[in-house]
Amino acid sequence: MGKEFYARVSKTGEKQLLKDHLEAVAEMASKNADKIGLKITGEYIGLRHDNGKYQKDFQEYVLDKNKKSKRGDIDHSTAGAQISRDFFIESAGECDKIKKFIAEIVPLCIASHHSGLIDMLDIEGENKFCKRMTKEEGVFKREVLENMDPEIRDKIKKTDIEKLTSEVKSTIERIRELESSKLIKQFYLGMIAKFLLSCLIDADHTNSADFELGAKAHLRQNNEYVCWNVISERLEKHVKELNIRNESAVEVKQMRKKISDDCFNAGKTFAKGCYKLEVPTGGGKTLASFRFAVEMAKRHSFDRIIYCIPYTTIIEQNADTVRKIVEKCEKGRIVIEHHSNLIHKNKTEEEIDQNDILTENWDARIIFTTNVQFLETLFGGKTSNTRRLHQLANSVIIFDEIQTLPIKCVHMFNNAVNFLVDFCGSSVVLCTATQPLLDGVCEDKGKLKIGADIVKNKSLIFDRLERVEIINKYKNSCTNNEIAEKAVTLANENDNCLVVCNTTKSAKEVFEKIQNNQVQKTYYLSARMIPIHRKWILRQIKRDLNNKKKIIVVSTQVIEAGIDIDFNCGIRALAGLDSIFQAAGRINRNGNLSDKGKLYVYNFEEENIQWLKDIYEGKKSSEIVLSKSSDTVISTKIMDEYYEDYFYQRKKEMQYLCEHENSLLDLLSENSKYKKQDLYLKQSFKKAAEIFKPIDNLTKAVCLCKGKARRIISKLDKSNETLGFSEKHKLIKELQKYSLNIYCEQFERFKNIKAIDKVSNSLEIFYLDKYYYDNNFGITEEATLDKGGTNV
Repeated sequence: MGKEFYARVSKTGEKQLLKDHLEAVAEMASKNADKIGLKITGEYIGLRHDNGKYQKDFQEYVLDKNKKSKRGDIDHSTAGAQISRDFFIESAGECDKIKKFIAEIVPLCIASHHSGLIDMLDIEGENKFCKRMTKEEGVFKREVLENMDPEIRDKIKKTDIEKLTSEVKSTIERIRELESSKLIKQFYLGMIAKFLLSCLIDADHTNSADFELGAKAHLRQNNEYVCWNVISERLEKHVKELNIRNESAVEVKQMRKKISDDCFNAGKTFAKGCYKLEVPTGGGKTLASFRFAVEMAKRHSFDRIIYCIPYTTIIEQNADTVRKIVEKCEKGRIVIEHHSNLIHKNKTEEEIDQNDILTENWDARIIFTTNVQFLETLFGGKTSNTRRLHQLANSVIIFDEIQTLPIKCVHMFNNAVNFLVDFCGSSVVLCTATQPLLDGVCEDKGKLKIGADIVKNKSLIFDRLERVEIINKYKNSCTNNEIAEKAVTLANENDNCLVVCNTTKSAKEVFEKIQNNQVQKTYYLSARMIPIHRKWILRQIKRDLNNKKKIIVVSTQVIEAGIDIDFNCGIRALAGLDSIFQAAGRINRNGNLSDKGKLYVYNFEEENIQWLKDIYEGKKSSEIVLSKSSDTVISTKIMDEYYEDYFYQRKKEMQYLCEHENSLLDLLSENSKYKKQDLYLKQSFKKAAEIFKPIDNLTKAVCLCKGKARRIISKLDKSNETLGFSEKHKLIKELQKYSLNIYCEQFERFKNIKAIDKVSNSLEIFYLDKYYYDNNFGITEEATLDKGGTNV
């Protein structure tokens, strides 16, 4: 028997043979890559990815004989990349462009499987790929080729290189045949590279983790899920029961049923593609889009449904709704959530549960995640995000409130979605009441290819569900005091009134001025309040509305996102028309008023929104569009005009501008400053990933040390060593109700004044001192009471 080589040694001392790891990864990577017709390429990358572990230095490290080396010190990804590059270069003829392309994309993926895609060219034009391919070249290759297990050598030799070349050629020819700009074609080549890397990373991480997890590896589902027929039956049963229970006005009920049934029928008949679901706010699009997705998944044998939502505040409620419908005895195996709220990062192997394992690579039928996580999967640099990319293939992807897509991501998003539809066999649904013109932007940089509307007779639905008149008063500039007086008057005349402000400062001041009136009960809502606090306030608001009590609610835009609530009238601070129509969706939502509800749009003169760029630019475009209209009532018919102006004003931003007079769109496609470089792939992948931030203001999660949360924190801190992992997981889940995301700068300021601390040394969870939480307004940077004051 020859010498044995190892991929890793577990904490219990069990050794994994390197040949076993390479064979298992090759098999999984092949299966993953087959989704886009690159099965043999995926297998080859899997067999080559850890060839560097045949080095003597690595074997001494893994067997703990080299005491000086630490994790990551020994480069084991370069050797396989160099060997692969040399092989394809040598086997290529002078005119064999396909093999020369393979000699870039294959070693690129192998060299990048721990770091994320490396730069082909950096932003200064240096050829980083060539530099990596010549790094200590002779030393790496010679030792690896001498030590390689015969079984792996034979498998590589038996790889059908002509078939590999043929499948890559087929993919490239499909890209060449597109009637698209060179920029878009180069972007697609970059997406192929990232997709292949995702196939490799997921296979590598899965096999490595399963070896470490031992018995827990069986918790994976490995694409063996509850069939769509079962999920469809459960969903349709729920829909029938819901139609019976519906207490909305007859016409509203009829229109919601029509929308839902249109979605059901479209899912049964539509081909794969990208589609719009454009219905008025309150039209029931969440459940309707889910019916479409389930029927389409059933028709086309899709692997999963991925539901992307802009705000973490509504993910849990939507996921819970769907979970209650489709999960019976399969608790936690059909629906999973993936978002940033209080992720427990430092789990031991014993603490890892099924949800952790399934979330790692979205191994479930139905995924609820955020737009941020989706964009990070496509364009971020972390390998933990990239590994999920291949799971976007052969899926239905639903984007709720697509109008919230960051403007800087428009072209990159459009190109990526077109790639997922055209090359990955997926379908995409864009849901909103105010559809942005993603199919009307610059074609050469990437516009979305959108098919038919899912809902028939859209204009009829909007007319029949027009339960609100939006009164154009934007030329009237009002102080916060005047807004407060108008709200009181409207509440007296209509029993209740909703006021939506653009800033927390404005909302707070309007609330305080109304509260001083002491006539109507007044409530306040903002994203600075912890979820359980907001939920409690909303429960009181709904109770008072049902009991016909006179109330006023002052809120930031938080009330416009996924909150099912129904007021008789309202006031909205001038902003983008999309936001105004979202606010209108909270007025006469169920159509129970004898006449239309009314939403008055005013210019809040004391609001300073220049630092809130999206709101500021949206407000400017609204002013331009409204100034051309003589109508006192704002209609949805001017939405296209609004988006035309808004997108025109911000068209340069849509390619994600960055330093060095460049854009991320260019860095991920042509890298046009360095066209003369002799490479097929010229992308600055690594630099683009470093720059990419889906949202400008990064946040960190903190929980509030108050009430029940304080007792949970104390339990986690003092009893951390004695708590079982299931109990600890339950406590952390409960703590999410008391957590929210704050800006990183704010986090640092709280840390500097010792207002923030860790729950325990072993948990990467932070809590905020209760004195920095106001019972009316939520988190504040001014302590509400001196530390020696009364209890809260």
